[in-house]
Amino acid sequence: MYKHPGVYIEHVPSGLLAIEAASTSVAAFIGPVKRGPVGEPVFITSVSQFALQFGLLNDGTNGIRDEGDNADSFGHAVNAFFGNGGNKAYIVRVAEASGGNAPTAATAAIPNPESNTTGFLLTAKSPGAWANDIIVRLSTTDTSTVPDLDLGYTLRLGVLADGKFQALEVFSGLQFDAASPRSLEKVVSEQSALATLKPATIGTNPGEIQVIAKALQGVATTLPTALALGGKKLDVKIGDSPKFTIEFAEDSGDANAIAALIQSAARANPAGSPEFAVTVSGGNAFRLASKIAGPAGNVSSPSGTARTLLGLGAGVTAVDDSESTLPTGTSTIEGFFDDGTDGTSAPAKSAYDTVFETLRDYRDVSIVLLPGKAWIEAGDNSVIEAAITHSEFMQNRMVIVDPPVPVGNDTLVSPKDVKDLGAPTSPYTALYYPWLNVGNPHYNPDTAANKPKTFLIPPSAFAAGMWARIDTRRGVWKAPAGLEADVRGTLGPNILIGNDLQDNLNELGINCLRAIIGPTVVWGARTLATKTKPEYRYVSVRRTQNMIGESLYAALQSVVFEPNDHRLWASLRASVTAFMDGLFRAGAFQGEKASDAYFVQCGLGSTMTQGDIDAGIVRVAVGFAALKPAEFVVVQIKQIVGQNA
Repeated sequence: MYKHPGVYIEHVPSGLLAIEAASTSVAAFIGPVKRGPVGEPVFITSVSQFALQFGLLNDGTNGIRDEGDNADSFGHAVNAFFGNGGNKAYIVRVAEASGGNAPTAATAAIPNPESNTTGFLLTAKSPGAWANDIIVRLSTTDTSTVPDLDLGYTLRLGVLADGKFQALEVFSGLQFDAASPRSLEKVVSEQSALATLKPATIGTNPGEIQVIAKALQGVATTLPTALALGGKKLDVKIGDSPKFTIEFAEDSGDANAIAALIQSAARANPAGSPEFAVTVSGGNAFRLASKIAGPAGNVSSPSGTARTLLGLGAGVTAVDDSESTLPTGTSTIEGFFDDGTDGTSAPAKSAYDTVFETLRDYRDVSIVLLPGKAWIEAGDNSVIEAAITHSEFMQNRMVIVDPPVPVGNDTLVSPKDVKDLGAPTSPYTALYYPWLNVGNPHYNPDTAANKPKTFLIPPSAFAAGMWARIDTRRGVWKAPAGLEADVRGTLGPNILIGNDLQDNLNELGINCLRAIIGPTVVWGARTLATKTKPEYRYVSVRRTQNMIGESLYAALQSVVFEPNDHRLWASLRASVTAFMDGLFRAGAFQGEKASDAYFVQCGLGSTMTQGDIDAGIVRVAVGFAALKPAEFVVVQIKQIVGQNA
């Protein structure tokens, strides 16, 4: 190695670990949402991201849905979390049915203008009725009278907004050749956040799309109301008229006859529309403009059976359409998503169990929230209990449990009330009380005065956001309560809590939301283990220990399979001591000096025996003097009765 006289520089690793404090304020929202991937944790950092991925289409505001007289508990919870200081969260949609029908994904179909017998089936990326408003438009990229098909096609996914089509996603330069890097199937399925796409065959066999003519709005009402051709039935709706049924036979000639009637009636209508809809198996529909180009790029050249079935044979003329239907002067196929449902029942506990199993791999989660799941006295609390079991297994997160839904003037006023409630007593749980009034964003005194002006929302998400805010400002060891723990985005609690009432609740671990000097603040910092495990009485103590444990868990992964000898033990003592000393200097522990605040031990005779070493075990013992909140401030006032001269 050394071949000539000189100076050789060698960089030798120190063996010390850089231990970073684990995150303490990443929340996991678990529950039924009407849009989004099922069972898959999705990381977000803002309300707008939640609205974009889980809210209504084209809603980039707050993601709170209009549920009529009922509050959107999930949307309000996410807004409360971020509005009170939260900045990182996972959204986990639970959608498996419990007894009823599970949510289904909306689908749409469009024909392939370059094929006689094929088309494409589009399926929404996630189940739910949210996708029923999506419209898919396939047009030639070149919009000239005789488009150059070498430039490919453009596919748009969008919605109608104020009567006009508004594209949400646009994919251009697409080709129908499956081997092309710009193939329609490849580009849409890989890049679209709204839908997947796959080829389909036009026909009547299972899995094929079936093309049947169907009237669309804008067509004149001169079609015969009783055209009995035998065989299949066709539901027809023209404009705002009632729907009526036409029967026709299986052969394509009858289908062509109906298509011709619709086209003829459309062109005879002074309002004029060359469009008609086509139903496909599954109840979906699409409509075509008459200017769609065939393989030769000429509107007068039919592409074969598919175009014949669609009534687009030779001699079809183009008619300009209004902006609310199809783009003027373009060749466009338009398809409509349909048949997406939200399901008919609440998610089963088994669906939640699957999510908790998945979240074992997401160790950065530190707060678990279950929007829509409040603790029920003598009721089914199995989902909440499963979340607590999950948190106890992970030992790095807490569940904030919501109190029962308020009914009338029902309140928790005595220790007996809390005992009858039967709330959990795990040190990994906290409960805040009471519920809070929030404004309904869909209420408008001028245009929507019939909607509720306010809703009652449970407090867990408000508390979780406030935990995150205090962690950022002061550290996880600071009790998340006090005058700085003001609750934002609320009109106040549904009941006012005074000292007498809190006397009965605080000692049992119920944290109250009160208006001490004006705004609503969190006036309690206890876990529900106040009586059962007093060492974990305070939320800040439990969460500090969670943070230390998770920080060491992540950092010490690098020493697995290292030689278990004195060099490793010394390295561990030095690394963990440096980490604990940093926390001590930040004010996380009691004690005026480090020796009073924490200790770190690792070595043969102190934390391990020879049997441990032979078994491949290295033990690091870490202790710390937890910082307790000044929950009771006692001021002793004494009057001096006299003084000596």
